[in-house]
Amino acid sequence: MLDSTLTPPPAPGAPAVHRLAEGTELLGEYQGSGLDVPTYLIRRVDGQVMQLPHLLYRVAASLNGRDDAALAADLSRQLGQELTADDVGFLVEERLRPVGIVAADGATAGPEVVLVRPDPLLALRFRIGIVPAGVVWRVAGLFQLFFRRPVWAAGLSAFVALLVAAVLRGGLVDAAVGGVTQVVQHPTLTLAMLGLSLASAVFHECGHVAACRYGGARPGDMGIGLYIVWPALYSTVTDSYRLGRVGRLRTDLGGVYFNALFIAGLTAVYLATGQPWLLLLVLGLLSGALWQFLPSIRLDGYYVLADLVGVPELFGYLRPVLRSLLPGRPADPAVSRLKPWSRRVIVGWVLAVVPTLGGLLVVFLLLLPRALPAAAAAVVDYGRGLQRAVRDGDVLTVVLGVGQFSLLLLPWIGTVLITVMIGGMLRRAAVARWGRGRVPAGTWSRVTRGLARSACAALLLLVLARVWQVAASLPASAREVGVTSGAFAAVDPRSAPVAVPGADLLVRQLVAGYAGLTGAFDRHADVLTGGREVALLATAVLLGCLLVLAARRRVRPLAVGLPTAGVLVMGPVVGLLAGVSAALVGAAWAAVGLLLLLRPHARPRHQVARRPAAPAVGLAALLVGVATCPVVVLPVAAAAAVAVGQGRVGAGLPRSARWTAVAGLLALGLGGALLGAMPGEPPPMAAADRAVLLLVAALVVVGGAAVGHLRPWAAAAGAAVLAGALPWAVAAAALPLVVVTVVPLGVLLVQALAGGPVAERPHPLVSSALAVPLLLVVVVGGLF
Repeated sequence: MLDSTLTPPPAPGAPAVHRLAEGTELLGEYQGSGLDVPTYLIRRVDGQVMQLPHLLYRVAASLNGRDDAALAADLSRQLGQELTADDVGFLVEERLRPVGIVAADGATAGPEVVLVRPDPLLALRFRIGIVPAGVVWRVAGLFQLFFRRPVWAAGLSAFVALLVAAVLRGGLVDAAVGGVTQVVQHPTLTLAMLGLSLASAVFHECGHVAACRYGGARPGDMGIGLYIVWPALYSTVTDSYRLGRVGRLRTDLGGVYFNALFIAGLTAVYLATGQPWLLLLVLGLLSGALWQFLPSIRLDGYYVLADLVGVPELFGYLRPVLRSLLPGRPADPAVSRLKPWSRRVIVGWVLAVVPTLGGLLVVFLLLLPRALPAAAAAVVDYGRGLQRAVRDGDVLTVVLGVGQFSLLLLPWIGTVLITVMIGGMLRRAAVARWGRGRVPAGTWSRVTRGLARSACAALLLLVLARVWQVAASLPASAREVGVTSGAFAAVDPRSAPVAVPGADLLVRQLVAGYAGLTGAFDRHADVLTGGREVALLATAVLLGCLLVLAARRRVRPLAVGLPTAGVLVMGPVVGLLAGVSAALVGAAWAAVGLLLLLRPHARPRHQVARRPAAPAVGLAALLVGVATCPVVVLPVAAAAAVAVGQGRVGAGLPRSARWTAVAGLLALGLGGALLGAMPGEPPPMAAADRAVLLLVAALVVVGGAAVGHLRPWAAAAGAAVLAGALPWAVAAAALPLVVVTVVPLGVLLVQALAGGPVAERPHPLVSSALAVPLLLVVVVGGLF
């Protein structure tokens, strides 16, 4: 027996019926409101909470599938005032439907309603969610215990008692000075202090969400963003508006309360150990907790004041209050609707905040011309210290220094973002008021797309220019001298023959053939520079193959640009591309061959099937690459083995045959690596440079392995990284292959993390866990 619950379509000419949009929740009256008339709250499907007057709220509550006439009759009885069907229709269509509260109806279907969220002043705009709401709910449940009366009373008492004990112990100034000295003498303590400060900030947000759940509301996600000019964590507790004033204040103060508990624990450790740097950290966290009570920007103190006066958005009253204070102007209606006590507090807040923020802006603009040169000088001094650490090969100190340097840059990045945001606001205001500055639809997207492609092309050209610049001064290895000298001897019959190892015979012939065709040796003062034109050509071929791959995969220019920029700034990587080596030349041939072999062949159905020439040419190019450098087989075989193991290739084979093929491919790759080994050859990079390169490559490989469709690429890069890291004769030849395999993997990984469909992207926590250390190590690599 079938039971259909589908609603039949409305009959032609039937009156439209209205329902609440799916996911909309009626929260009831806003408790403790500062307005002289009650307001009501409704939660939209996207989590946005809105205030409605009584009439609109009752209309929304009545939307249960009835038409305008039935709704008008019912509301007239409930409210005791006459409402017509036209009145209800106007309220539904002109007030509720545009904000996404009313479900779309087939009879009156118009343009799809776009859910617009407000853009309040000084809000946390640049942010990304990291911990999803489901996990936050469970975390909040773990900490609910701290809001029971005996627990919070004991916790705050312990906080006060421990601070008093630290003061009575005496010597705070000397201990603080000793803490500064201790941090200067032991830079790793800075890392410990940063870690504990981050833990305190996370614990602070846990306090907000735990208080939200304890009061009966449901917290949302947690994440990180850039607030004005500094980084900040955030937690979504918008649902706490359903709570009473006490519940909202508990949510506002929950973060500072958890800060107090964290500080109490650190103070106890300081009293037990006497470590001065712990006192320094306690003082810093105390100042941060007090800073949270500042009500002039959107910190905890702002929300405490807003909930005390019963107005969720204080900044929304800036303009109404200022208008009301103008001589001869009546009070703005928004101000008149406030209760007397709330009105006095809000007017006082506006009179305090406007001069404060305006004064800070003026001071900032006045100090900016002096601050920029001073900051530039400080950055130069800081860079010199990093260079000393680089010369000493101290990778840990360099990593820590780059992290601190990044924190120094964040305020300037925030300043740029705020400037761009203000410019956008002014442009929109000009368009709304005068109609100037209006841009046709799609123009901005076309302009930005063209600029992105141009920037990507310029970046690739910069890589080639950088490679040639390094090639002019890069010290030559004995093997490179042998290859170029042997090639010159092959071109110039007057020169005596030069013996080269068997592994370099083919690359010598390729260099000689190129020089014979182009006269490369005649264009330069020395043989080495002429031979290095082949390295430049191989790099250009590899970059061209990268562009072809990006075009086939429809990769965004940003995804191509980021890994390419990493190559550009890392000097040791550029050095690998600037020298003539069998691995680099062989990789270029193999890249061309693989692109031709894996080229999608599509033809119209009416065409007669012809044997394409591309696979044959591709196979020949791949064989030339393998013959030039047999180590090239290793990443190719590793990628093929993973593709076969995943069933991407040979899906119809029996399981045993497939795994036999995997074993054979791995054996083939290992055999090729051993065949191309050069015993006794020194690595082409210093130990510190090699460590940084392999660390960057390993991070990219880990990220690629986490994305299912990139695992063959990750296997190729991982095989090259493993070959370059092991202490064997293959390591020297494998290092150029690390660059050649990791860069395209990085391009595809960036596309997967940021350019694919939102539903298919990895969680932001995974992306952040990969991007942050990767960016840090790339910057470190740029210093070596």
